[in-house]
Amino acid sequence: MNPEIVTRFAPSPTGYLHVGGARTALFNYLFARGNGGQFRLRIEDTDRERSSEEMTRQIFDSLRWLGLEWDGEVVFQGARAEHHREMAHQLLQEGKAYRCFCTKEELERKRREAQARKETYRYDGTCRNLTPEQIQRNLDAGKPFSIRFKVPEGTTRWEDGVYGSIEVQNEEFGDIIIVRSDGSPIYQLAVVVDDHDMGVTHVIRGADHISNTAKQILLYQAFGWQIPQFAHLPLILGPDKRRLSKRHGATSVDEFRKMGVLPEALFNYLALLGWSPGDDREIFSREELIREFSLNRISKQNAVFDEKKLFWINSQYISARSAEELFPEVTRRWVEAGYIQEKEIPLHRSYLLRVIELLKSRMHILQEYVTYGIYYFRDPVQYDPKGIKKHLKDPEVWNRLERVMERLKGLKDFHQEAIEREIRALAEELGISAAKLIHPIRLAITGMNVSPGLFEVMEVLGKETVLRRLHAFLDKKEQLNATSF
Repeated sequence: MNPEIVTRFAPSPTGYLHVGGARTALFNYLFARGNGGQFRLRIEDTDRERSSEEMTRQIFDSLRWLGLEWDGEVVFQGARAEHHREMAHQLLQEGKAYRCFCTKEELERKRREAQARKETYRYDGTCRNLTPEQIQRNLDAGKPFSIRFKVPEGTTRWEDGVYGSIEVQNEEFGDIIIVRSDGSPIYQLAVVVDDHDMGVTHVIRGADHISNTAKQILLYQAFGWQIPQFAHLPLILGPDKRRLSKRHGATSVDEFRKMGVLPEALFNYLALLGWSPGDDREIFSREELIREFSLNRISKQNAVFDEKKLFWINSQYISARSAEELFPEVTRRWVEAGYIQEKEIPLHRSYLLRVIELLKSRMHILQEYVTYGIYYFRDPVQYDPKGIKKHLKDPEVWNRLERVMERLKGLKDFHQEAIEREIRALAEELGISAAKLIHPIRLAITGMNVSPGLFEVMEVLGKETVLRRLHAFLDKKEQLNATSF
């Protein structure tokens, strides 16, 4: 382990882990692991009203599910408030900060006046040059005060790991509050103190934090501490090029987990959101990503979250897993859907494994095993309308299905090869293409217009089930004919 490389992920426990946060955690993890360093976790729970233990647990669960195991103990920012205040008072004693007695009402009035002049509001330094006597009188009078950091004149520059050289004129933000009048430390101070105490060498975070970086660099300099290297990640947008949010559908790790996205697939996809290996590869193992990840291949352009692409990548991982590996997750979903009872699973294990294997190549998410697996557990009660219109137009279809039933009844070897031979032989006798039998049969026994190979499906369902469903379909002839035109 290289002690000189330490990254961190610092979420606020005010909601579920968003894919943007997960991508940030992933990039920090890959950079640390690829350089033999440490990946640390800090929970920024200073917003007591919005933070919750439930969300903290959910963040832990989501990170562990993705395989983003952190090093060392979790740091809780809220528990360090007293230390943050001590560091603010150190700056106060050194003359690098000062007490600000301005009230909220006074500051709000100045803000409105600046808006009226169409100017950006910055604190005007009213309390910056108070005399010791004025300060003491205010303290004696019990006036509440915040602590402001004295922002020096000039320019703050840094070499960003993604965006290159960035500079900010310090006058753009003015003297910043580092401790509120109620004694609670501000984020800008807390994050600098915590990152320093955790030994963080590289701060890799979203580009929405660029505006905070200059302020934090100035605080590092005021304390005389080593400044970490900063790298800001492009934002993640929805397909409409607006910032990814609930209006675009699922956005949290937990939601994708419930859909049946595999952790290694989401890990793989998130790595490609704003980072490129430099070629056209899209499927990577964890080890390959750790080995190949680098900051200089992160794009400056915002990334677009493409759910279809994620599901395609997930389908590759589903296909690569064995039915045995998929068994626990898929059967759990079938139990939740009411297709089978938990106690029945051991009795039907062989059948369930065959179904999982048969559907595997068509699944994009595991939840589709529920959607497209229903006919392995229940006879169809309704049939795909498009299939009805497309495959039942020819009035001869009903006589053909009668002939199919006759042929199948006499079939002793109900395996896919024998079934296929019988169906194709019948089509030849009738002088039609095999498709004119295959599609109506599929519709009758599955209720769907698409499925895995029909003959495999028939073998797995078994002779009794296939014949029963064909018979039920034929019994609905008049009803189905009425909807086929």
